[in-house]
Amino acid sequence: MTVSLKEGEVVLITPDDGSIPADDPGAHGLYYHDMRFVSVFELRINGEPPMLLSANGDENYVATFQLINDQVVLADGSRLQPQSLSIRRTRFVADGWRERIGLLNCSAQTVTLEIALIVDADFQDLFSIRGYHGMDLPPVTREMREGGVNLWARGADGIVRTTRVRTIPDPTAVVGRELRFTRTLGPQEVFAMEVRLIPYEDDKPPTAGLRDFDEAIEAVRESYKGFLKDSTRVATSRERLDRELLERSARDVRALLDFEPTGPYPTAGIPWYATPFGRDGIIAGLQTLCFNPDVAVGTLRLLARYQGRKVDPYTEEEPGKILHELRRGELARLGRVPHRPYYGTVDATPLFVSLLVETVRWLGDWTLYRELLPSADAALRWCDTFGDIDDDGFVEYASSGSSVELRNKGWKDSQSSLSYRDGSYAQLPAALVEVQAYVYHAKRGMAELAALDGDAERAARLHREAETLREHFEDVFWMPAERCYAQALDASKRQIEAVTSNAGHALWAGIASPERGALVAARLMERDMFSGWGVRTLSSGYPTYNPMSYHNGSVWPHDNSMIAAGLAAYGEHDRANQIISAMVDAGLRFPNARLPELFCGFFRDQRFSNRPADYLVSCIPQAWSAAAPLLFLQTMLGLRPELATRELHVDPVLPQWLERVDVVGLRALGRRYTFRVRRTRRGVRVSGDLRRPLGTRVAATA
Repeated sequence: MTVSLKEGEVVLITPDDGSIPADDPGAHGLYYHDMRFVSVFELRINGEPPMLLSANGDENYVATFQLINDQVVLADGSRLQPQSLSIRRTRFVADGWRERIGLLNCSAQTVTLEIALIVDADFQDLFSIRGYHGMDLPPVTREMREGGVNLWARGADGIVRTTRVRTIPDPTAVVGRELRFTRTLGPQEVFAMEVRLIPYEDDKPPTAGLRDFDEAIEAVRESYKGFLKDSTRVATSRERLDRELLERSARDVRALLDFEPTGPYPTAGIPWYATPFGRDGIIAGLQTLCFNPDVAVGTLRLLARYQGRKVDPYTEEEPGKILHELRRGELARLGRVPHRPYYGTVDATPLFVSLLVETVRWLGDWTLYRELLPSADAALRWCDTFGDIDDDGFVEYASSGSSVELRNKGWKDSQSSLSYRDGSYAQLPAALVEVQAYVYHAKRGMAELAALDGDAERAARLHREAETLREHFEDVFWMPAERCYAQALDASKRQIEAVTSNAGHALWAGIASPERGALVAARLMERDMFSGWGVRTLSSGYPTYNPMSYHNGSVWPHDNSMIAAGLAAYGEHDRANQIISAMVDAGLRFPNARLPELFCGFFRDQRFSNRPADYLVSCIPQAWSAAAPLLFLQTMLGLRPELATRELHVDPVLPQWLERVDVVGLRALGRRYTFRVRRTRRGVRVSGDLRRPLGTRVAATA
C-alpha cells in the first residue's frame, strides 16, 4: 500500500508508514516536474524504525501516521518496552514536503532518545525510475546550511536541482545523511519537530513566498475552499451520495489540478500520471462542465498552447494535432523520450474541438470561441489531412516507428485492445468507431456555432462534411447481426467485429441514426456487455474477452459516464439510470467512496453483498473517473444549455432511489442558477431560479 499526496506539480509517494527506506526497490519519493527530489526519508529512534499503527491520506494533500516503538535500547543498555512512545507524523504537500513529528513518552521513566532523520536525493527521472529508459545519475553534493542541509546536482540538461532540508529546531548534529536530535523526555513529555523539504530548479521553488508551516497548509486549504466555493454545490435525498461519492469526486478533481498560466488543468492520475494528458484532460473537462467550467477553459487553452506546429516523427507531432502526454523531466528536456510533448494519440484532436463546442455552448462565451477558433480550424484540418492516412474520409492511426510503445492510439491503447477473433492484432492503419463519432460531433457542433455567429459559409461547409461522414459511417461500421457498430475498420477496411463499449460513444456524439441508436442502447445492456456494475469494454462473447484485462472486458467509470449521457440523449433514460445506479453502487463500495480508473468486469451476483473486483494497478484518484459522478449528475438532471436563447433546459429523469436534488450556484450562459428537482406524486418537478422557454418539459415520470 502507498500513500500518495499531490498539490500542483508536487507529488509525494511513500509506503503506508510514511517512510522511504534507503533499500526501497520501488519508486517512492518526492517528485517535482517528473524528477525525484527525495529518494530516502527514514525516521530512527535509537537506531530503530517505529512501527505503524494507522495511516490516513484521504485528503490528497495531507496525511497522518500514528506509530509506536518496538523495543528500544537506551544509552545505558536498558530497554524501553514496546508501545512506550507515541509517534505521530502529520504531513502535507504545498511548495514541497512539510512534516511535523511529535514524540510522547508514555512510560513512567525519563528516557534519553537519539532521533535521526535519514534524508537523501538521487535526482532521477521518473522514466528511469520506472525502468522505461536508462539514465546516468549525476553526483549529488551535500552542503551544510543553518537548520539543515542542501542536496543538489546539475543535470545533463544543465538545470541545477536542489532539495533544501530544514528543521525546527536545528539538528543537534548532521552526520552524512543523518540529521540527529538528542532529547531527554520525562514521563508524558513531548518532543516536536518540523521538517521542510523543498525542491528547487535553478533556485526557483514550485511556489514562492511560503515559509511558515501553518501558513503553507492554510494556503492549500484556502485554495481548496476557493475552488469548491466557486463550483456547483449539490445536496440530494441520499446523504451517502452527497457526503461520500460526490464530495470525494469534487475534492479529487481539485487535487488533480495543475495551475498553469493558461488556467487549471486536470492531470491524469496519481501517482504516476500526475501530468497533462490530452485525452484525459479533455474528457475530464467535458465531465465537469456542470461542476466548474473553468477546468474545461484551462484545458482548452493549455492544449492550444502546445498544439502541433510541425512534422516530427519522433514525437509524432503534426500541424494541428493535440498532445497525448507532456513531461517536464530531464529525459524529456534532453529529447531522450519524446514526451516534450508526445503526440501519439488519434482521438485527442477531434475531442479538443468537441470540448470547445460544449464549453462555448455551456458558457455562452463567444470571446473564447473566437480566441480558440484558429486552433479548432487547425485541429479539423489535421483530421482531414494527416489524420486521414488513406483519404477515405475516416480518421485512422498507424504505427509510427516512434520509440514509445503505443501500438493502439485510441483510449483503449493497450497492445491487445484491437484484435481479430483469433487473438491476432488488427492490421493497421485502423479507423476506430468512436474517433469517427468524435469528428462528427466536432464538425456538427462547429457548424452550429458558426451559424449562430453569422458565418453561413463555414456553417454550411462543416454541416455538409459532418453529414457526409455520418452517411459513410452508417454504411460501413454497422453490424446487422450484432445490432451494433463495429469496433473499428482495419487496414483492408474490414470490420473488427467486436461488440465494445466504444459504440456507446457514438451515441454521446450523436452520429447514430435514431433507429440504430435504440438498437445499440439495447445491445449494450445485454448480459454479455452489462456486468451489473457497468458496461464492459468488450463483450464476454468475444474470444479475447478477459474480465481482468485492461481493456478487454473490464469496466471503466469514464466510459460508462459517456455511454449513460449518450443513452439519455437518445431518450433511453431508464437504461442510462441503470448504468448510473450501478456505478453509484460500485463507487460507494470502494474504499473512501472513490471510483478507480477501472475495475474487473466479473458479473455482479446480487445474492452476495460484494463489490467489484479491483484491477491491480488502477490509478486512484484518476481524473476522468473522479469526474464521472459529475457527468452522471448532469445526465440525471437533463441539463442542456440552449445557446440561441441563452436559457438552461432542465429535463430530469431521476432513478427510483433518488427523491430530490438541490443545485446551488451552477454556472452557465453567463449567470448562476439555483434550483431544486424533486419527485412528487405527479412526477418529477423543477423549481427555483430558472428561466425556461414556453414548452420546455420540466416534469418527468419516475
